[in-house]
Amino acid sequence: MINCPPLTLTRADILTNNIYPSTSNDDSSAINSISEKTIPLTAQQCTTHFEQYLAVYQKPKSAELALLFPEAVSVVSRYLKLPTPLLLVNSRHWLSAQKMLEQTITDTLPTGYLLSYNQESLFGRLSLENDGQLDFTDGYLTQYNQGVLVLNISPLLVEPGLWFKLKSVLQRGHLQASDAVNAEKIKQVLPDLTKQLINTKIILVANRLQLEELIQIDPEYSQVSSLFCELASQVLVSQSSIDAIVSYCHNLTNQLGLDNLDNNALSTLLNFLATECQHQNQLLFAPESILHTLQYANLFSDNNKISQDDLNAYFDEVDQAQSLARKYSEQSLIEGQVNLQLTGENIGQINGLSVVELLGYPCEFGEVFRISASDMIGDGEIIDVERKVELAGNIHAKSTLIVQGYLNHFFSHVSAFPYSCNLVFEQSYQESDGDSASLAILIAASSCYSQFPVKQNIFVTGSLDQHGNVLAIGGINQKIESVTRLFELGLITDTVLIVMPKANQINLTLNLRTLALIEAGKIEIHTISHCHQAYPLLLDKTFDEVIKAINLRIDIAAKEEMEENSSSLLSRIKYSIFH
Repeated sequence: MINCPPLTLTRADILTNNIYPSTSNDDSSAINSISEKTIPLTAQQCTTHFEQYLAVYQKPKSAELALLFPEAVSVVSRYLKLPTPLLLVNSRHWLSAQKMLEQTITDTLPTGYLLSYNQESLFGRLSLENDGQLDFTDGYLTQYNQGVLVLNISPLLVEPGLWFKLKSVLQRGHLQASDAVNAEKIKQVLPDLTKQLINTKIILVANRLQLEELIQIDPEYSQVSSLFCELASQVLVSQSSIDAIVSYCHNLTNQLGLDNLDNNALSTLLNFLATECQHQNQLLFAPESILHTLQYANLFSDNNKISQDDLNAYFDEVDQAQSLARKYSEQSLIEGQVNLQLTGENIGQINGLSVVELLGYPCEFGEVFRISASDMIGDGEIIDVERKVELAGNIHAKSTLIVQGYLNHFFSHVSAFPYSCNLVFEQSYQESDGDSASLAILIAASSCYSQFPVKQNIFVTGSLDQHGNVLAIGGINQKIESVTRLFELGLITDTVLIVMPKANQINLTLNLRTLALIEAGKIEIHTISHCHQAYPLLLDKTFDEVIKAINLRIDIAAKEEMEENSSSLLSRIKYSIFH
């Protein structure tokens, strides 16, 4: 991480008064004012800090996963003491559930973990011997009788008949010979298995979508008495959770025959887990991902001791291996095939930030795009070209209507707002959706109506509500890092500004290259909570000044129309008199 000076900035002046334009009714109640002044974030505010936790690390006295998932561990412990036959565990990661259960279920209780299985392995097999005798081979349900069988739900969804057989066994409390493989092929009387009670406790591990699919397959699945618990894939950052994850990593490195990670390497690994969550106070706990990361990073190590540099080398290699689509996008910028204005000013034009998601592609990346607006005689409508040509989805259409309603609200004193605005996402050739361009659309439309130019070295992202509050959006790190790549491509060299929702500050887990640019003062990130705060940054005007300028244009247009109508009336009178 980049060494930055301690944070000394305060936000006390952020709640100072702000001019809020009056509505058409002079007696309207006053609206709480909002400051228009913002302070750029420091590099320290844009990343995670785990050093303080690692410095006081202590090996947990209890099992690591009991600290990470105490509610789930409590439910499992009680489930094992109850006669309830079924427990549903909602978990995105099979290995997370397996590790939690291994640390919770006592060694004295026979326990099996099955990722894949079929009718034969679960219920057994009937075979007809040469002497005409039937031979029954036990399945896992019988082998783990009086124990626990942990099943991944996927085979039950692929072959729903397995679920219905399992459900019947859990309801009856015993097997039937007809449940076994080959039972339908045998013509003689099948053996009676009713006296052999099955007390195997079944734990089904599934994610939320798989549980939804199970409900679709069997809407009455709840007929089986069951309990439910869930494992969050993201855990909150605390001393206990950090201790638990570090202890888990130490145990894992010991199993792999590696030395324990030092604090620098652990800090890098924890930062990676936070980046996967895109949250400074949350960590992704995915044992599969941690195991894969350590195994791959060890390939860069010569002495079975994974260092911070080894981890960074692994992250860089993976990033480069998944960068082909991003490089095509960058090449189009270098060659000028995508037109961006990154310096100067322009009326009705603004640089927005988006996230590109490609089907079948393992990662997403940020991209800068241009939004332009042009005014015309109209009725206050923001004409959304993307929506009209069906290149934008419903969420985008909703956000545009919210911007239109918010802006028109300040001109309710005008009987007919005389202008409309044609809005275009320039060089957009594929479908897009989302509301993160709402703030940029508002600024572009305001610039277009007021004729105040927008600074082109500023990049904007943020959603809006009907009251002008700037709301959180997704993919904030990818969006900001797309600006970093503009520096790396040599397309910009001077300081640029990024305007983003204040609510997203907690989501900043920026990479080292971006942090270096912030530290050098090349990137200034301004967080805002209300759209009025964006106007001084982008237009060098307050919101009140923009509204006054638009009102002035409306008054001038109205006077010109009156003069034109008067002149036309006088001409008609003269014509009627002399002709």
